Amino acid sequence: MVGLVLASGGVVRVGDQRGVDAAVVRACPGAQVVRASQFPGPPKARLAQRTRAVVLGHRALGLPPASCLLVFPPEGGAPALGPGSSLALRLALEARLPVWVAGEPRPQGPGWAPLALAEVPGWALLPIQGRLF
Repeated sequence: MVGLVLASGGVVRVGDQRGVDAAVVRACPGAQVVRASQFPGPPKARLAQRTRAVVLGHRALGLPPASCLLVFPPEGGAPALGPGSSLALRLALEARLPVWVAGEPRPQGPGWAPLALAEVPGWALLPIQGRLF
């Protein structure tokens, strides 16, 4: 996935958690990593602010809004997205960004279409631009 984003001229931006975030950083050492420690408040609030900055950008950190969102399920095949991924997905949908979600189940709501990227099956919602990246 990282190769597809970079080949399109995109920038990889990711959170600072273990699991998928860490895998993305290993695959793309030049990724923009948004750290929860950059935000004030209790841990849960910092994590939510971090997720908002990843998706919607953050002026003080010099981050523009994302142009699309790629979401991966938690490691180990858990059937539901974690709280950070769920928040990122909700924010991207509200901002009408193109979104791709890996694997099953199909995300809820109208307009999702099956789309494999780099031979990984998933679901895409392309609300405005008609392309993912």
